[in-house]
Amino acid sequence: MAWLAVDDNAHSHPKMIAAGNAAIGLWLRCGAYAAQHLTDGIVPGVIAKMYGSKPQIAKLLAAGLWHEHGHTCPHPKCAQPQPGDFYIHDYLAPYNPSRAEVEQKRDRAAEKKRKQRAAQDAQGNRGGYDDDPRGNREGFDEDSPANPSRDSGGAAGHGGASPGDGSGTRVRGNPSPPRPSHEGGAGRGSAARGGRAALSPIPADWEPSDDDVQAAQLARADGGREQLTAPQIAALTRKFRQRMLDDQVQAAAWGGRWQQWAENERTEPAAGPGGNVVHLPGAMTKSQQQRAGLDRLRERMNGGHSA
Repeated sequence: MAWLAVDDNAHSHPKMIAAGNAAIGLWLRCGAYAAQHLTDGIVPGVIAKMYGSKPQIAKLLAAGLWHEHGHTCPHPKCAQPQPGDFYIHDYLAPYNPSRAEVEQKRDRAAEKKRKQRAAQDAQGNRGGYDDDPRGNREGFDEDSPANPSRDSGGAAGHGGASPGDGSGTRVRGNPSPPRPSHEGGAGRGSAARGGRAALSPIPADWEPSDDDVQAAQLARADGGREQLTAPQIAALTRKFRQRMLDDQVQAAAWGGRWQQWAENERTEPAAGPGGNVVHLPGAMTKSQQQRAGLDRLRERMNGGHSA
């Protein structure tokens, strides 16, 4: 297996930008073809036309990424292709190995394997295993691409001087956008992490909003319950705050809890199952009712006379 070297600055090279994405796709496919078939940078015309279009080929030629027969590129390693074929500008060393270099490397790797197998056979290794765990079927000792120096000016296809080269500014990718902050605009009691409001006890002066009251009244109407009057809402809210404080409940918001409480409130002096009690103004509290009952019991025990 051979490799096509592409410099990590290729994305912003002026030639690449001038050619455009579609033509660069053709450049890459044909470069891989040349590496696989060891053409030393020659792209057969039939391959170029099979993989791309005439406008794409023209863009590669105009940008100086490809050369056609008769080109005048000053780079000494840019060979002259046959008429109808193309040459990838600056394809060979230090970027991509030549056919001769690849074949020599394969021969050295094959010879190394032969020696390893011979040594194993001499030691009585009948298992048929060699000591190369990589499974390099192509016979390369080092099958990674050549590593050109950072000051070499690019990788295969766009290094060195050629028509279309320029001193254009490198395109640099924008940095990652900042992560959104959850601290601003979260309202009272918001936590610094995760954008979630902090839990806290109910304020002593907490009151339901108009929307809370309207939602509770609508829910009561849907459930066939009577509407709450303003004094009943005030009494209910006082009781709600006290219960939340007594139970040491902490929450991020209280409107939804209050709506559920108000929806289930019973306005009778004594509540049955499934509801809270809101005593109407002027009605006796439960303790007052108990005291009145005790008074009536004493009267009966005393023959109808108060103690």
